[in-house]
Parts: sequence; C-alpha cells; structure tokens
Amino acid sequence: MADVTRAHGSAFGVVNMDRGAAGSGSISADETVILNGPQLDFFTMTIKDVSGNAEDLRAELDVGEGVEQIFKNIAAKANIEFYQVEGDTTGKISVAVYPAGAWTASTLQTNIRTLTAAGSNSLDCSGSLVNDAGFELIDAS
Repeated sequence: MADVTRAHGSAFGVVNMDRGAAGSGSISADETVILNGPQLDFFTMTIKDVSGNAEDLRAELDVGEGVEQIFKNIAAKANIEFYQVEGDTTGKISVAVYPAGAWTASTLQTNIRTLTAAGSNSLDCSGSLVNDAGFELIDAS
C-alpha cells in the first residue's frame, strides 16, 4: 500500500471548522476531535436530591419517568445525539448534544435543578451537578 507524506494539516479535524480552534499541533488540555459529523458538546450529570444524595436512576427509564423528563428539558434547546445512563446507584447520566453551545454546564445544571418532582416517580433533581466532561462519558466526580 502506498503512503503519502502529509505536508500540511493536523489531527484537529472539525474542531477547526466548527469552533475555530487554533490547532497548533500540541495541546495542554483534553481535546475532543469529531472526524465525522458536527461538533458536539458532552456533559456528565450527577442527579442528586435536595440533600445532595445521588438518585438511583435504574427505575427511572420508562415513559413518563425521571430520565425522560431530564431529556425533554435538554431537548428544549439541543438534540441529544447519544447518551449513557449508569446502571448503578450513582445517578450519573452522560449526554452528547448538538448544536455545540446550546447549553453550558452552568445553564444545564440550573435547568436540571428545576426538576423537583420529575416524572411519575417524582424524581428530585434539585441538588444535581453538571460537568462539561469532554468525551469522558463515565466520571463526573
């Protein structure tokens, strides 16, 4: 197989097109590069009640329940391209949303915290935390 040596460009892909990042060829922080499709924003949420206790989301996945209510709130401003709900008691949900910039971690956290009786099981999200996780879709410590 022939190999062509590149003289120009970088590994920054659509980051340059969608966000205008400089793309110097070196980074000092995590850099998410999406090679196929639009730039996405990634958030990790830890759903907590008013006392700061993580909510168990394993029984909140049916129609009309808490996770659907959280997703409806997110979808008011952005499309959820993919998501992950942790199958444990940590209350963690990770989402990738489009368009980039529709939410910030701060505005999404404020929005999610308004859900004090979400869904048919009255899920309390008032102590929830949201982090701009990059592409790390598991830990929102």
